[in-house]
Amino acid sequence: MRPSPADVKWIFGKLRKLDFLTYHSEEELIRLVQSMKKERFRAREAIIRQAQKGEAFYLILRGSVAVWAETPQGPRRLAALAEGESFGEVSILTGEVCNATVTADGEVEVFSLPPVSVRKVVRSNPVLAEKMALAVSQRRGARELGLEPSAASSAGLVDRVKAFFGLAK
Repeated sequence: MRPSPADVKWIFGKLRKLDFLTYHSEEELIRLVQSMKKERFRAREAIIRQAQKGEAFYLILRGSVAVWAETPQGPRRLAALAEGESFGEVSILTGEVCNATVTADGEVEVFSLPPVSVRKVVRSNPVLAEKMALAVSQRRGARELGLEPSAASSAGLVDRVKAFFGLAK
């Protein structure tokens, strides 16, 4: 289901505040918003699964989700995310498998953005790939996802993002 005009305004405001999208122009953000669709998930339903290919970036409209990772000691809850928060950006920026499983705590409504939409925007403005990668590598929770916010790992993530989008290093 496509976003309503009220949804578009809400989404645009949320995307504008996300660290890895702050460098996008208004026109680029509008293109991303227009590519999003509304989805619903039932309680305990997996939205993304660890070790599987990421299908989208998600922005939570209603409800909350739990972020889990399988560790040698068993499942570990990494975070709880609520309305207005997002997840799934690392996989759609790098093409790598998801680092965690995200499940709906109850009924959840999200807006999803497929990687192809992000690819179109980044290919039209390649500088965004580096800026997005640096922002993601430094964001809260990066350590739990295996992305140390050091200069070396930031550079590695930048290279992975550029490679995924087919941009020269």
